[in-house]
Amino acid sequence: MSGARAEIVKLARLLGDPPERFAYLADLPAEDIRELRERATDVLFDANAAVFERIAAASRLVPAAITAAIAQRAFGPLLCARVAGVLEPERAVDLAARVSPSFLADVAAELDPRRVAAILATLPVDRMRAVAVELIRRGDYVTMGRFIGVLPAPALRALVTELSAPDMLHTAVYSDDDTRFAEIFAMVPDTEVPAVVTAAVAAEEPLASDIFTVLTHLDATGLSRLSAEVDRLPEDSRATIARRAAAVGLVDLA
Repeated sequence: MSGARAEIVKLARLLGDPPERFAYLADLPAEDIRELRERATDVLFDANAAVFERIAAASRLVPAAITAAIAQRAFGPLLCARVAGVLEPERAVDLAARVSPSFLADVAAELDPRRVAAILATLPVDRMRAVAVELIRRGDYVTMGRFIGVLPAPALRALVTELSAPDMLHTAVYSDDDTRFAEIFAMVPDTEVPAVVTAAVAAEEPLASDIFTVLTHLDATGLSRLSAEVDRLPEDSRATIARRAAAVGLVDLA
């Protein structure tokens, strides 16, 4: 099950192990693996929570510019991610403005998006765009995908403008909120839909199966837009789309 594969990759990232170590989970429902990952995340983030809260409290006594400098040079991304989960949103946004997009991308990879939703709600879109550009440059689709479920709509729209069609599909594979893909696809201009179809055809396994699993979450409007472009493809490409769509029960494209 391709959804399970993506969840295994995210679990492995969280625990710092290669995905192959968790291959025995591949036959489980993706929802079960996601629940395991979320519970493991809670254990990791709640461990030493009192220490993180004390660090956050101490940071309020120091000017933001100094705190930001210490964070980059001494704390490192992992500790900053833990502390961010207990910082007031206003303070976190202030600090985020004072560190580099590269460092913020490092921190993003260690964050639990659920714990920083309030921060993302007030973080300037341009700042989020800069971090997204850095993550795209790194090919860190796992981190990008984990934030899809909590990004405000303006930030999501800005993200879509920065993503190529292959990058968008690869990011969506790792989303923690599959239902949001219909919203994302609605933001894709009509002129870019052919590129999405081309990327779906060109993808190789196992990514191709993951992508078509994501496409099952499109709404009727999105499927209609996609289907119109599929009809314009050469016969061999249409056959590829039909075969992959049928494998995930996507009858509208099969």
